Parts: sequence; structure tokens; C-alpha cells
Amino acid sequence: MGHVPAGAPRALHTHEIAELVTTFAQACAHARDAGFDGVELHGANGYLFDQFMNSVLNTRTDRYGGASVANRTRFLMEVVDAAVRELGPGRVGVRLSPFGTFNAMPTDPLAVETLVYVAEQLGRRGVAYLHLVYELMPEGNMETAEFQASHIDHALLAEVRTKFRGAIIWCGGFDGRASAQRALDTGLVDLIAFGRPYIANPDLAERLRHGWPLAEAAPSSYYTRRGEAGYTDFPVYATPDDDARAA
Repeated sequence: MGHVPAGAPRALHTHEIAELVTTFAQACAHARDAGFDGVELHGANGYLFDQFMNSVLNTRTDRYGGASVANRTRFLMEVVDAAVRELGPGRVGVRLSPFGTFNAMPTDPLAVETLVYVAEQLGRRGVAYLHLVYELMPEGNMETAEFQASHIDHALLAEVRTKFRGAIIWCGGFDGRASAQRALDTGLVDLIAFGRPYIANPDLAERLRHGWPLAEAAPSSYYTRRGEAGYTDFPVYATPDDDARAA
């Protein structure tokens, strides 16, 4: 396995954005027809929606341009509307990473304005949940990144709570049941999503339920070029009963 050279990036033409909205709608229809309950639109971590919403990165001058919050979020809202038409209200979620600089995203001085506006707009559209990257991801790649405790300000999250009446999910930095419960106790969030802990703990739900210790995976095992080593080879927790039966 080796690196695949990327082509030179260019700005989408305005008519291409409409074509992308149609492509997203088709993907939602396929998910529905395949039996999925709903979809999550990924607007975080430097992916396409995030690039449009970032007021520094978005230098467009058309109706999707970064000069106004309505314009730079228009693409996301058009896709959300298309997704809700295909799947129905309460079956579409949106993931965002406010203040995130992962994947070389520039710091956005208008991130607060954008987040509050998006929360309000999504609430009007029957979106089921808003999935926020609570602890900011580090810059760089997953093998060399150092995770530091730095999360979204709770006063801002309280404002988001008033704007968006659906369920709110936080992810990032939650390393076990205690940290998740502390977050839930704030009343600002309804659900906690786990990412990294699931890599080393395929039975994470059972470990949290029973208070079993959690294994920790080194970042080098997240994405590896060592064949099948890492990511999928972590064992489930062995209880004393399991050990006795194995003996």
C-alpha cells in the first residue's frame, strides 16, 4: 500500500454544487432502500461541508460564498433538505466540529456565529440530532497527533441547546463511563459517542455496563500499513469465568 497522489484542487462551479445535492439525495435514497433507519451528514473535520462553512477558507463570490453565514452554510442546508425529503423528519443527523483545525482547516473567527446559525436552521428542518466534536481534535495526522484536553465552551453549548431542540451528541475525549456521565450531568447533551475507545475495546458497551477495565490503543494502530495488525485484532475482555473455562 502506498500514497495515491492527489489531483490539484479547484473550486466547484456553481452548477456542480446542485449536482452534488442530487448525488447526496440519491445516496440517502439508497440508504433508505437498503433498510437503514437514517443517515448522518458529515460536516466536520475538514470535509466538504466544513470547507464551505469556514469563513477563511471559503472565498467564493457566488451564493455559496463565505461573505455571509447564510451563503456559506447554504450547501449544507440544501443537502439537509434533500435528505429529509428522502428519509423524513427525525431520520437525519448532522456532525460538526466547531473550532476544529484538523485536516489543515484554518482557524475561523466566525465559528461561533456559524454554529449558532446552523443549530437554529437544523432545528427548523426536523433534524434528529446534532453531533458535535466536543473535544477539539489535534492538528496533523492520527499517528503523530497529541490529544490535549480542549473542549467547546459550555456557555456556547448552552446557547446551542436553546437553538436546537433535537437530541445533541458529544464526541471526543470521552475515555470511559465516568467522563461520559459528567458530560450528561451538565444537561447540555443527551448522548455520548465513543470513537477511539471502541478501537481497542470491541466490547466497549459490555465493559462500561459491567465496570470492566478498558484497553487503550496506541494511535499507530488506528490506521496502519502492517497488514491486519491493529484496528481489528483487539480481543474482548476475558472474565475470570472465561479464564476458568479456557483452563
